[in-house]
Amino acid sequence: MIMHMNSIPRMSKMTMITKHGLVVLIASATIAAAIPFLYTSKPPKTIEYKILHSKEGWGYDILINKKLAIHQETIPAIPEKKGFDTQEFAKRAAESVVDKLKNNKLPTLSYAEINQICKPIK
Repeated sequence: MIMHMNSIPRMSKMTMITKHGLVVLIASATIAAAIPFLYTSKPPKTIEYKILHSKEGWGYDILINKKLAIHQETIPAIPEKKGFDTQEFAKRAAESVVDKLKNNKLPTLSYAEINQICKPIK
C-alpha cells in the first residue's frame, strides 16, 4: 500500500504556534519556580585565615569551609621571593584577602595594597 503525502493531515500553523507557546510557558514557569531553591540551598561559606612562618618569612593560609584555598608563603605582587617581615603584616594581608572574598571580589593584592599593609617595600 502506498500512502501519499496529501492523505496525511497537516497541522495548521496556528496549532503549532499555540503548542510551541505552551511549551515555552511551562518551561519558563518551571525555571522561575526553581530559582529560589537554587539560591537558598547553598550553605554559607566560612572564610578564615591562619598565619604561618616559613623560611622566607611570614605568610598565611586562607581556608574556605575548613579547606585550604590559598597558601601564600611570600608577599604577593612583588617580584622577589620574600615573606612578610612580621606576623602583623601577614595578618593584615590575610584579613584583606578574607574581606575581598566575603565581598565576592578577586582575592588579589596589588603592589599599592601591599604598601598600605606593610612599610614600603625596598
